Amino acid sequence: MADKPVVLHIITRLEAGGSSRNTIDSCGAQTADYGVVLAAGPHPDAAAMAKLLPPEVNYLEVKHLQRELSPIKDLLALLELRRQIKLLRPDLVHTHTSKAGALGRLAAAMAGGKKPVVVHTPHGHVLYGYYGPVKTWLFRLAERILARCTDYFIALTPGEMRESVAADLGRAGQWRVVHSGVDLKPPAVPAHKRDLGIAADEIAVGTVARLEPVKGVEYFLRAAALLRDNRPGLKFKFVVIGGGALEGALRRLTGRLFLDQTVVFTGHRADAAALLAALDIYVQPSLNEGMGRAPLEAQALGLPAVVSRVCGLPDVIREGQTGYSVPPADPGALAISIEKLALDAGLRSRMGAAAKVWALSADEAGRPRWGAESMNARLLAFYKEITG
Repeated sequence: MADKPVVLHIITRLEAGGSSRNTIDSCGAQTADYGVVLAAGPHPDAAAMAKLLPPEVNYLEVKHLQRELSPIKDLLALLELRRQIKLLRPDLVHTHTSKAGALGRLAAAMAGGKKPVVVHTPHGHVLYGYYGPVKTWLFRLAERILARCTDYFIALTPGEMRESVAADLGRAGQWRVVHSGVDLKPPAVPAHKRDLGIAADEIAVGTVARLEPVKGVEYFLRAAALLRDNRPGLKFKFVVIGGGALEGALRRLTGRLFLDQTVVFTGHRADAAALLAALDIYVQPSLNEGMGRAPLEAQALGLPAVVSRVCGLPDVIREGQTGYSVPPADPGALAISIEKLALDAGLRSRMGAAAKVWALSADEAGRPRWGAESMNARLLAFYKEITG
């Protein structure tokens, strides 16, 4: 790597999720111009994910790097990252996600010698929707302090950038927007309504989510109850695609709302993108979302999308043309927008057609707007801008 500038990427862990996959894609796209090293903490998915890296990328496992707070392990991870930075002497350190962002930026500041350019991609902020007020305040304070040892930030969407700058997480001039790359090729075997036990004349309304509080699935279910009560003449099926810690609680809520025959829980599905083809309307009720891959996947299949008006979600639809954005944690507002689409098949069809055109549109260079190629081209241009 001596003949190329060196980039060290640091991510908390490699798991089967968007931030990990995008980081791996970026590493692979940078090997022609840079010596690339990827450092990550241990995770059950790590070995399989690391196999996606090209051989030119050096992969390092940082034994004590983990998402959970642990003073001893965090200190050991910090010292290991500092040691690696001293050995590698990278020209650029690019950190990803919260814990790796904190320890990686501190390690770069502590390493001494030639200071690398430090870039941080949060992959979505935690300014609301995740924690209570005290913990959120502490995270915000920590990020303001860490901003002092950060040269540049990357947001996934203009919304994430605006909200981060408004919270004093760096200055506006330090931020750039580079979206996550999303593969919007149609599924090889798209699902049909019958695959989910849905009748042909039922309106299928669905969401894809990890079943955690920040995803707001509770409000999706409460909107379903309102629609059942307000529009008894419409035949609905509501589909929840995904698993997680809240699955039991959400199933119990479904029972209390008397929705047992109306809601389908699929659990975690590796073919979640294919299941979207069985829906008529897509809903993302999240309380916070840096960008939102599933609403783009749904639109690429010709579905209108209803999303919460939080962080980056409004940036992935075209308001009133491909979908609607509504206030978060508001079942009534969700129900109104879903009802509007459910009552008018022509509107669903027009918005769905516009959604497919939007999701599959090209960027200014003719690349798929939301694809990995566009993401990596923007990132490489940014690297060259800041490293000279």
